[in-house]
Amino acid sequence: MNKRFLYSLLLMAGGLFVSCDPDKVDDIDFDVNLRNNAQEVYVGDEVVFDFSGNPDYIVFYSGEDGKKYANKDRLKVEVESMKLSYTIKQQYTEPPYQNRASIHIYISENFNGAYTADGINKATWVELSGTEEGQLKVPTCTGSNVRAETVSDEADFSTYKDKKFFLAFRYETPEAPELNKDQPRIDVQPLTLVKEVEGSIITMTNPSKEFGFNYVYLKGKTQKNYGADDSKLLFQPKETQNEEIDVWAISQQMDAASVAPDQGEPIKALDMKSPSYSYTYKSPGEYTVTFVASNTNMWNSESAVKEMKITVKERVE
Repeated sequence: MNKRFLYSLLLMAGGLFVSCDPDKVDDIDFDVNLRNNAQEVYVGDEVVFDFSGNPDYIVFYSGEDGKKYANKDRLKVEVESMKLSYTIKQQYTEPPYQNRASIHIYISENFNGAYTADGINKATWVELSGTEEGQLKVPTCTGSNVRAETVSDEADFSTYKDKKFFLAFRYETPEAPELNKDQPRIDVQPLTLVKEVEGSIITMTNPSKEFGFNYVYLKGKTQKNYGADDSKLLFQPKETQNEEIDVWAISQQMDAASVAPDQGEPIKALDMKSPSYSYTYKSPGEYTVTFVASNTNMWNSESAVKEMKITVKERVE
């Protein structure tokens, strides 16, 4: 083959490879508008957003708490105030356990996270509950044959808004040799930690998933009928007659200033046809709605961000 002809073929092939880049993604062509240019939006109404262009993916941020695009990378916040509140219900309290506290509330700033007897003993625990002025109330079933009592209280926790700490509930009862019955049942429900952050309210109410309570059994043969679930802490000794009980429920480390980044909702994927999207607001207010559109492959990405402000009003009948 003629060398000059072969050289020309190689140049042509090279030009084809240069002009066709398999790693390149398409430029973004995307816009969004309120359907019918809606001027008034009310709580409970279906708000319809119409799209133009055809990006591969769209993520929607409603502008509500926890769903703000501006906070998608936020990990720390400035806590303005914090409050702890709870209700403790005590039942089936026999005379040896009346006129005394069987549940105590503690806080520690130096617990090492080892949910063992040794871990508890090495930490400094400050008792928050008691009968003195300023201490948190707990049931004592004080009086003649008072077998049940429900106590609710709250405390300003702003002292701990910039600190890391562990919260603990300790169930402690003495041995009662003359009694052939179980110790009292105690339910902590609800338990709520409320933080005011940048004008918004963040509420924690789940003892298992949000507080992360773990139980430590220091005294008592069995570990039946204790536990943290989505709504309560339960202390209900079973088959423990004539035993001294000492059981702790200790939270995970609490860091009030630490927050999870706000999340958007994916509303379009590559194989979905989404010419519009509908959303309903449940509370009045002014919201910055954000749509993030993107074209993406393994090597490159192109994106476009579209924002609009929506004022949601309370409907007056």
